[in-house]
Amino acid sequence: MKLIADVKSLQEENIKIKIAISLRILLKKSKWNTQIRGKDDSIGDSHNTIALNAYIRKATVTKIFNANSNPKSTTLILIIEAMGFKWSDFSKIYDSLEKSDIEDFKKAKSSERENTVQNSLSR
Repeated sequence: MKLIADVKSLQEENIKIKIAISLRILLKKSKWNTQIRGKDDSIGDSHNTIALNAYIRKATVTKIFNANSNPKSTTLILIIEAMGFKWSDFSKIYDSLEKSDIEDFKKAKSSERENTVQNSLSR
């Protein structure tokens, strides 16, 4: 039973990471669109504007973008639409992700944690 629980936990973690990666890619596209077309307050190009446009807490947006939260489907759709995208845009990115993308995300997150610890120790 423990093995099944471990596999399920790993699958859920990988899903959260793939969601975070996909949203980060959409956010980069949203920021690029803002640079090209100019600022449009109805299009979220930061965690704050996404939160405001989706009527959710900024902390919720940040947790999802950092793969620290398992979002409800309604919240995920609100975030995607707040950036001016459709579910199909998100799903194309999500489906294209490879195991190597997940591993790269995990390594980057681990490095961020190490840097945070080192910075707090040096103060």
